[in-house]
Order: sequence, then structure tokens, then C-alpha cells
Amino acid sequence: MTAPTLSSRTPDHLTTTILIVEDDPILRFTLAMDLNDAGFAVREAASTDEAETVLGTGAPIDLIVTDIEMPGARNGLDLAKAVRAFHPDIRSIVVSGRVPPADIVGVADAFFGKPYDTSRLILRIRSLLAPRRHTAGKA
Repeated sequence: MTAPTLSSRTPDHLTTTILIVEDDPILRFTLAMDLNDAGFAVREAASTDEAETVLGTGAPIDLIVTDIEMPGARNGLDLAKAVRAFHPDIRSIVVSGRVPPADIVGVADAFFGKPYDTSRLILRIRSLLAPRRHTAGKA
């Protein structure tokens, strides 16, 4: 049995778009590169306001990864709540360098503390999106 690799590219991943919402440009760039290397399409936002603009364009987004402490009209947790309410088909992962708030349950699909292991994050993304890929194209 072999362990899954980060660079496994499949047609399922090539059609999957992830929106990274992170104000730290180095963290955002690094995660974007790692997700792209794993075969995902990536959009980036440096604030929750930018993220809402991307979401408002109707661009296909399958999952967001957002930090909690973000500049903009909302924090990342409020963004995840809005995504859950207005885009229930979009999965969300919340990350933070602090202890996760109790109200994350029912708002986000997963939480990762910073610093996080990108390979574990990618595996979690794949597991969250797997049911969607298996039902895609079925009537």
C-alpha cells in the first residue's frame, strides 16, 4: 500500500477550484503553489472583501480556505458563515493561529491550526470534495 502523494493529478482535481483567503502574502502564495502542484485550480484573495468579490462574480469555486483574522468588512469566520448561507454547495476550511472558536461547528467543514501541515490540508480537501466528484455527471 502506497501513501497518497501531493502531486497526484487527476481530471477530478483539474476541474476543482479553491479560493484561498489569507492576508499574509507569503502564506497565501505558498499555499497557492502547493494546491496548484496538487492539481487544483486556485483563486486568491487578500481580504474578505476581495473574497466576496470573487464569489459574487459567479466564478466556479468548490472550496474556500480562510484565515479567521482577516482585513475587510468581515472576519474569516463570518465569511465562512456567509458562504454556508448563500453558497451551501461550497465547502470551507477555516485556519487560525489561535484556538478554534466554539461556533465553528456547523459553519466550516474543517479547522486547521497554524502552522498546519499542507499535505494533511490537501488530503482533507480531497476528502471533502470526494462525494461531489463521485456524484458529478449523474442524473
